[in-house]
Amino acid sequence: MTRIEVFVDAAFAFAVTLLVISFDAIPRTFDEMVIAIKTIPAFVAAVVQLVWIWQTHATWSKRYGLDDGATVWLSALLLIVMLVYIYPMRILLEGAFNWASGGYLPSSFELANIEELRFMFAFMGAAFGALCLTFVLLYRYALRQSDTLFLNAMEQGRTRKVIKIWTGCMLIGFALVALSMLLPQSIVSFSGFVLGLIGVWVFFVESRHRNAEKSEEHQS
Repeated sequence: MTRIEVFVDAAFAFAVTLLVISFDAIPRTFDEMVIAIKTIPAFVAAVVQLVWIWQTHATWSKRYGLDDGATVWLSALLLIVMLVYIYPMRILLEGAFNWASGGYLPSSFELANIEELRFMFAFMGAAFGALCLTFVLLYRYALRQSDTLFLNAMEQGRTRKVIKIWTGCMLIGFALVALSMLLPQSIVSFSGFVLGLIGVWVFFVESRHRNAEKSEEHQS
């Protein structure tokens, strides 16, 4: 492991701790204990997303092993965006679970009007888009180092695949910004569902890439 990878791992562990400290307090009564238990689904969903982001950077580090100045700055940018992203992510996840459960699961964050909801969705989309852009920059930088890293044609193809995946995810994040600003008040709360396209996009790119690799194997 490189020193920058160790630093990023420690920062992600700290981010998980921030989620706990910022939103959870030690229950002092049975009712407070029940409320704390009901916030577990949103906390777990937030941690899963953080693990996904961490795993992506860990895979990048292990695959390319870069530890130069550009790697340090891009990794630092990732940490900055991630630490900004975790708060709106957790808030909106609590709101989503509260909405889906008909109010059974609590939300510790209150919005006064629809314009505040628009802002939260826009902020979430912009932060997620910036996060995805950071991964695009990391993988594009690794691709430019193909000669130094001795990447063969298959490895370069897989790197381009990951760039496509994160570019699409970035556009979906920015689409959330646009929808949150443009949709009428009656349906603006549904703008977050656009993030569901991430799974569809990843499946589409992965499927095309697998089919392309199989075709190349048969031709060879």
